[in-house]
Amino acid sequence: MRPSLNRKAGLGSALLLLMVLASGRVPARASEVWTLASPNGRCAISVFLESGGTLTYEVLHNGNKVIRKSPLGVRRTDENFERALFLQSAGENSTSRERYELFAGTTPRVDHVLRHRSLVFRNADRALLEIELAAGNEGVAFRYRFPEESTVVRVLEAESTGFTLPLSARGWLQPYHAAGPYTPAYEDFYFDVAPGERPPNSRAKAVGWAFPALFHIPGAASWVLLTESGTDASFCACHLDDGSSNGMYRVAFPLANETTKGWTNRFGPEPRWTLPWTMPWRVFVMGESAAEIAMATLVTDLAPPSRLSDVAWIKPGRASWAWWSYPDGPTSAELFDRFTDFAARMGWEYTLFDAGWWKTGLKPISAYAESKGIVPLAWSFAADFYDARKRNRKLDELLSGGVRGVKVDFWCSDRQEAIAAMQALFEDAAHRRMLVVLHGCTVPRGWQRTWPNLLTVEAVLGTESYFYEPRYPEKAAELNTVLPFTRNAIGPMDTTPVACSPKKYLHLTTAAHELATAIILTSGLIHYADKPEFFESLPGEAQQIFRDAPARWDETRCLVGVPGRVVVFARRANNSWFIAGLNGTEARLPLELDLSPFKAFRKRVLIAEGPEPAMEVSVLAVPANGRLKHDFPPRGGFILRLDK
Repeated sequence: MRPSLNRKAGLGSALLLLMVLASGRVPARASEVWTLASPNGRCAISVFLESGGTLTYEVLHNGNKVIRKSPLGVRRTDENFERALFLQSAGENSTSRERYELFAGTTPRVDHVLRHRSLVFRNADRALLEIELAAGNEGVAFRYRFPEESTVVRVLEAESTGFTLPLSARGWLQPYHAAGPYTPAYEDFYFDVAPGERPPNSRAKAVGWAFPALFHIPGAASWVLLTESGTDASFCACHLDDGSSNGMYRVAFPLANETTKGWTNRFGPEPRWTLPWTMPWRVFVMGESAAEIAMATLVTDLAPPSRLSDVAWIKPGRASWAWWSYPDGPTSAELFDRFTDFAARMGWEYTLFDAGWWKTGLKPISAYAESKGIVPLAWSFAADFYDARKRNRKLDELLSGGVRGVKVDFWCSDRQEAIAAMQALFEDAAHRRMLVVLHGCTVPRGWQRTWPNLLTVEAVLGTESYFYEPRYPEKAAELNTVLPFTRNAIGPMDTTPVACSPKKYLHLTTAAHELATAIILTSGLIHYADKPEFFESLPGEAQQIFRDAPARWDETRCLVGVPGRVVVFARRANNSWFIAGLNGTEARLPLELDLSPFKAFRKRVLIAEGPEPAMEVSVLAVPANGRLKHDFPPRGGFILRLDK
């Protein structure tokens, strides 16, 4: 974080603005407009300079408005870019093509084309504001930039950006929580709401809506996902304000009292930086179906390229994890070693030593893991990673203890200081060839492309909620069918799947549902929740799925996608397809799938509900014909494995 400098108010700027307004030297025409469209012409964004010198924009999909005219603009402590603006220059359209790899998600190797355009405006002081536009076949985006150069730290007081949805829209949104001991951490349910509905005080006091926000626009036959990309140490993570007037949501900065326990904030919540200053992308992922949203890579397309020249040491994978089965311990070497042995039997790559590993010390349990061919990871607390010296001491301590990755927990802040500490963690860990997992934190904003050693991020209401949230059993099935199109659509997500053994709040999903979440939801590092005894009670065919299903898939197709109701994904690993489905409702749902695209895969095994659905699954042979007819029980699920 760069140091803050006090700046006096721009009195001269205010006087000049009054003179400009009084003289009528504002744009005379009703509006000027500049448009950028995607290569296929389906997605477009237009920016308008209105008669009063204000900026607005709108977003179209297939020629229909999905974001109606909405305000643009920002205000610094020293300059105002909300009104009395003039066009300085309008750049020509340009096209870029990039190829890159991801270690988690639906597309391991991305080849994308984006169109770009830059618009530069000046205010009454002749200070410059640049608006960069981007458009791809999966959506559009814009971001603000101050192109001038100065070593003086500027403070952004407010951002005027709004997102105006048609009132006919319906959204799946998650409340953004007020600051607390464990909030904000993006751990709540998603709610089916209309534009203008206030966020409920669900798991904590709500002060807004969180990114990402998914909307269905019936009149436009479109879906749109609102989120951010490219947030770095120069900015905070943002959310949507809790007020919505006439369908318009506004960008909001973090709250002043958000903080990581053990860390004292040194600045206000407003972002601050020197010039030039490039801000995060405001992203609109669009499609004709929710399935298109789930399959898009626009968030990482917009993020900065990988900062690492060598990524051969980064391996996505599966991990055994003792904490979910034994949260109260004992955290003994014997327990950690037992889960190491389990990972070795399953052919998984990792084991995680969660909170309490210091009771045994890292070296003996890490050495045992390495002797079994398992890579050890260890939990740590976020307050240790703000200060550079403390962060590097902690990483060196973990590395000398034998672990090769760190799970950093309880950030509970979206402030710029937290974002800067996370970015520094990614970089310092990469220098040591260490992997990173974030927990109790904000959602990823394209970071998994820029820092590939970031394998997964929590920021989700996962299966640990069977300990803490009495409503989770009732709502888990619905949530699991919303997440592929919201939180998981923007990056790897550590839900810790397969949670069947009884906990404080008993699950109402079937065991087949819980198993299928491991295929439906993606993460570069999958921490399997349940204990060895449960996995080993499964039929051999089901066990083999969890030996063979990887963390990084070669190919993905979304076959059915109705958020909140039903979802089916097909994922390929080598020469095997794993097709998984979830029923998010309390009703029985008939399902019929066209399997003709998989006709070459004639060996078919179906894992579905067993005699005791909560804890057992059955193995069924499936005829090698063109269709699969399956009757989903309430909150049920299945995995269909196809081999040649």
